[in-house]
Amino acid sequence: MENGKGQATQIDHLDYGCQLIGEIYGKPDIAEWTNSDFIRLSHILYKKTRVQISPNTLKRIFGKIKTDARYYPQKATRDALANYIGYPDWDSFATAKPLPSLQQPVVHEADSSLTEPVAAPGGGQVVSGKLPVSRRYAWKILAGLIILIALIGVAEYYAAVNGEGDVTAEMICRNPEGGNPHSAFFALKGIRTTGAAENYHIEFGDGRNMKLTETDSVVSHYYEVPGRFLAVLKKDQQVLDSATIYLKSTGWTATARMMYDSSRVYPIEIPNLLSGGKHSVTAEEVARAGVDTNRTFFIDFINTHLTDIDGDNFDLVARVRTSHDRAGVRCSQVKLTVFGESTLHMIDIMKPGCVHWSKLQFSEVKKSGRNDGLEFLGADLREGGTIRLSVKEKHAQLYINGELVHEASYRHALNRVYGLGLMFAGIGTIERVTLTDLKTGKTFDGNF
Repeated sequence: MENGKGQATQIDHLDYGCQLIGEIYGKPDIAEWTNSDFIRLSHILYKKTRVQISPNTLKRIFGKIKTDARYYPQKATRDALANYIGYPDWDSFATAKPLPSLQQPVVHEADSSLTEPVAAPGGGQVVSGKLPVSRRYAWKILAGLIILIALIGVAEYYAAVNGEGDVTAEMICRNPEGGNPHSAFFALKGIRTTGAAENYHIEFGDGRNMKLTETDSVVSHYYEVPGRFLAVLKKDQQVLDSATIYLKSTGWTATARMMYDSSRVYPIEIPNLLSGGKHSVTAEEVARAGVDTNRTFFIDFINTHLTDIDGDNFDLVARVRTSHDRAGVRCSQVKLTVFGESTLHMIDIMKPGCVHWSKLQFSEVKKSGRNDGLEFLGADLREGGTIRLSVKEKHAQLYINGELVHEASYRHALNRVYGLGLMFAGIGTIERVTLTDLKTGKTFDGNF
């Protein structure tokens, strides 16, 4: 809105929204917020809206980080803030929530059911008038508060008697973004162990997990390859909380690892990887990185950076050649991953005789060859082949060598794309890869 008579500027509404967020958060004096408050709010906003807003972005929004001009966030960020306040999007908030100083007096319609004598203008005759709304509903509001307090008391008593307390458990990553590698620190709160701490564990999203002890309040995890990972705090199989960790890369990276060796990975340092005609790594380069190439090994090609590509509306085409038979390689595997803001798409293709080990994931929809019969993921790509993933409005279609082999819909949005990964068993080649936003035409910085 333009600044004028009776109107507020966009910044005015942003400041008012920040004020309301501070009140909902429980610390209305935003000037007193510390770095931990912005980390915690970032975590809370993600849990409620599934939109990741970094602590530094929040500091700019709330004016903690001073800029030349007052920072005004993009619409997706504003919509997430409005969601936290209780509105479907920012425009709804701005329309329904005018600034307090600009609100007009509220005029209530007459209600014949609740009246009291009111002097007529000029005195004399008495007419019926309406009680103020605040008085009309005062008893209802008071009764509601009494019932709410009683319910809270009953819930707290039940939790104390039954030893329950996990509904308040929290896991907050203090440093959710970093380079490669990255040591992430997780603060744990609200966990009541009751002598069974071995039931609590964290799954870090990279295939590793950690059991918690009764004394754990802060734990760390070492992430070794670029990507976007969802760490999950669990008690038994119950999910208590989660946090997203993001490792950025500078262009394409190659990292080798060996089967059954979870102690380390082997970065392969090659200048201009996957550019200038260098579309693979050789067995000699892998061996120089420290890998025993006579054993089963895998190579991850990953390129992660924040994009403006919609993870729910894109077209991805990858032309690849998987490994020929060699020591330790029988299934000629290739796995393609699209990292999203809060989840991912993943396709694991192998030779037809190996589909028992294949996996497929479109956001929250997950399938495995062991339990779901993924015969359509059986393909021999040793001489080359094309994988295409087309996603339109949360409906995914998978093509292998031009043939539609599978399609599925999902609910949980990826939102923006944060990177791509291709993993090969043995020595594989990426001949071409392109990722294009279907709505805007924007392409992934790393296409070739």
